[in-house]
Amino acid sequence: MDISGPCNTEFFELMAEKLAKLIPQLNMNNYTGLVILRDEALATPEAMAYFTNYLKTVQVRAVAINLQHSLTPSTTHDICKKAYTEAGVEHRFFYDNHSANAWLRSCMATPR
Repeated sequence: MDISGPCNTEFFELMAEKLAKLIPQLNMNNYTGLVILRDEALATPEAMAYFTNYLKTVQVRAVAINLQHSLTPSTTHDICKKAYTEAGVEHRFFYDNHSANAWLRSCMATPR
């Protein structure tokens, strides 16, 4: 998922709708996600609360977050870490897609 900010609640609602359409294509027992954040991919506290609650409903195995193109990587890292940690989603931060994808593949290969 390639995201440019800012991210408001409506953005996350639309994202949830789009992802719901992908469910038939996913192995719900073992899927991961790569999130590429661009520009100022920041969100309001209300939007992050919505996103955190959404994360609690998905069964994603792991999420790699690429901050390479973020204009505010430190702040974005802190905001995302809080949401993913609170939701109990395994996640890591990267600055390139190659490393992120390698980590995601290793997550998928490791039995639960």
